[in-house]
Amino acid sequence: MYMSKQEIIEKYSGQWVFMINCKEDDNGETIGGEVALHSENRDKVIREMELYDYEESITLITYVGKLPEGVNLLL
Repeated sequence: MYMSKQEIIEKYSGQWVFMINCKEDDNGETIGGEVALHSENRDKVIREMELYDYEESITLITYVGKLPEGVNLLL
């Protein structure tokens, strides 16, 4: 089910999410998508993401909310 970025923030704050069928605005910023996987445990999402069978689409894995202390992202 497609959700807007704001809906995802409200529902999955404090979790890692793997999204499929993402939509982007004219600037290339993700504005929504379908949450396929979510968990507070990043490694769990990554492991399950590798097993997830999804059609080719714009995908995204991200943390929703303020990153916990000691966690860094490499872009």
